[in-house]
Amino acid sequence: MLEKKEVTEAEMMAGGIVTTPDAKMLEKVLERPCPSCGSKLKYSAEKQRICCDYCGYAEDFDKANDRVQELELSDAIDKAPKLSTEQQQKKVYNCSGCGSKVMIALTDVYVQCSFCGSKNINEEAYEHNIIQPAGIIPFKVPKIKATEQFEKWIKKGLFTPGNLKTDATIDALKGVYLPFWTYDANAHAQFSGYAGFHYNTSQQQIVNGKVTTSKVQKTRWEYRNGQFDKVFDDVLVIASKGIPQEKAQLIYPYNMKEVVNFDPQLMLGWEAEIYNIDVKKGYETAEKQMDEQIRAQSMSLIGGDTQRDVRVISQKFNQTFKHIILPIWICSYIFNGKTFNFLINGQTGKIYGKKPKSPIKIAVLVISIIAVFVLLYFLATKK
Repeated sequence: MLEKKEVTEAEMMAGGIVTTPDAKMLEKVLERPCPSCGSKLKYSAEKQRICCDYCGYAEDFDKANDRVQELELSDAIDKAPKLSTEQQQKKVYNCSGCGSKVMIALTDVYVQCSFCGSKNINEEAYEHNIIQPAGIIPFKVPKIKATEQFEKWIKKGLFTPGNLKTDATIDALKGVYLPFWTYDANAHAQFSGYAGFHYNTSQQQIVNGKVTTSKVQKTRWEYRNGQFDKVFDDVLVIASKGIPQEKAQLIYPYNMKEVVNFDPQLMLGWEAEIYNIDVKKGYETAEKQMDEQIRAQSMSLIGGDTQRDVRVISQKFNQTFKHIILPIWICSYIFNGKTFNFLINGQTGKIYGKKPKSPIKIAVLVISIIAVFVLLYFLATKK
């Protein structure tokens, strides 16, 4: 049995006497040795198995999803206690790779030894969350595939500089498991408003002493109202502050049928985060998305070519949620000394990012459009 000794955080930070954590604490840091050669195992996105790079050993993971269940949202919001101060404390991690002692926060999921570079998952971090993950989608897009996706994506774009595809270089390509909330709800909506139907009439006017006839668009308005029910399933909200919701949405969707029971072994060799946007705040984001869909459906039911004075009242009930972990490649590339960021869905390979614009190409397009208008005007006045 290992002996525990009290030591202050300041002493640990200053490099003084460092206590060795007890056996139970060390068990919480996931370090799976290969049963064949003793090297560390990691999850391979390419093989979609837990593998050893050294000897080639591989094993399947449990693909069951019986523990991925919806939970009552109201209960989670009402009963969740405040985060304890323990979450801000630190502990000592004894690196099995080189024997060094590294101080980490209790909420650090990804543990990398600064001395030998070995990587591990701190399983205990999830136990300090109010709500622990129910499911996870393992990485399916390996690093080489993510790089290929980038190379295809960087070549596309009408206004991108011509040398972008040859001069852009990936600066960082990092696979990360990020926390998400999914929300379900039933909604009942009542709507009212005016549907506008466009029609054209002829109108005569005098131009330069000549009578001309032109078409004028007018709108006929018709009042409409109604009601409908709507079911929301797996409205997805990112629970990390590192990536804004509006950017995360651009690499959706994820195939939720591939969610399996949460298993920290699937994180071996990968970086990960615990949530820092709580379930209540996440639902506020999800509810905005629900309201947008309800309003869009209301306007569609009102119909017409356009709508005005639209009013929508909705009620939501039977709200439930799940906490799941999803894979994302967080990447950046350098072009002309500037860094541009992009994201890749670690399950599907869908990519979103920003590209530089070529001022010359934009200028050529603007000049071309102006030239066309000038030519049309010249031809019209010549007649």
